[in-house]
Amino acid sequence: MIENYYFLLKPFIAVLVLSFLYSILGIFVVLKKLSFFSDGIAHASIFSLALAYFLNLDLVLLGIIGAIFFSSLIFFLERKTKLHADALIGLIFVTFLSLGIILMSFKRGYQPELLNFFIGNILTLSSFDFYLILFFSLVIFLVLIKFFQIFILVFLDRTEAILRGFNVNLYEFIFYLILAIATILGIKITGVVLITALLILPPMSASFISRNFKELLIFSPLLGCLNIISGFLLSFSFNLPLSASIIAFSASVFFLLFFFNLFKTK
Repeated sequence: MIENYYFLLKPFIAVLVLSFLYSILGIFVVLKKLSFFSDGIAHASIFSLALAYFLNLDLVLLGIIGAIFFSSLIFFLERKTKLHADALIGLIFVTFLSLGIILMSFKRGYQPELLNFFIGNILTLSSFDFYLILFFSLVIFLVLIKFFQIFILVFLDRTEAILRGFNVNLYEFIFYLILAIATILGIKITGVVLITALLILPPMSASFISRNFKELLIFSPLLGCLNIISGFLLSFSFNLPLSASIIAFSASVFFLLFFFNLFKTK
């Protein structure tokens, strides 16, 4: 019986690793209000994913290249124009999403691949994708460990970081890049529609039970892993879509902790 589910082992490990990564990155995303950035990168990546599909290239690899380009473009436009970041992200979002859909329209007939881009499909995760996810996740973890204290200072007190002589723009750019790459890593599993929820729900939920930043760093990954394991069990116990099951359970945990915290303070 167990042997029948061995094909889920690699996707489970991949999404568990990503969950831990997202739970840490999500803390900075919530603090810096970058949820729309990750959402914009995910939707803009439809273009690079569609291009990879037409050229018969690996979706995740070309998606990462596209994410690096989109995040760099957003960062450059932020500093060369007087437009707000959310407007620029929206511009990149709709432009490349539209181009991706147009590109997919040239392929005749039913296109299940386009649906997979939006909601994910765990069965499309190849061995190459699995090791690619592990490799880039490790790289991002190492970057986070090396610059963790600087990221905290830059995001919590930008002025102090400048006074201490840190190149704030450089560290913000580095974070943009690793966040964009991390966003793409989970697209095959959750799709572009739900990927941002994996970033923001664990730290948001953890904020209700954390008294300080250190506890937030502990509870956010724990809740992230709990959400993934429970989502998997929910999905395969009741034959439900995996990505939706994970997010639904994550949202349930958030509201449960919210109401518990609300009644506790009364």
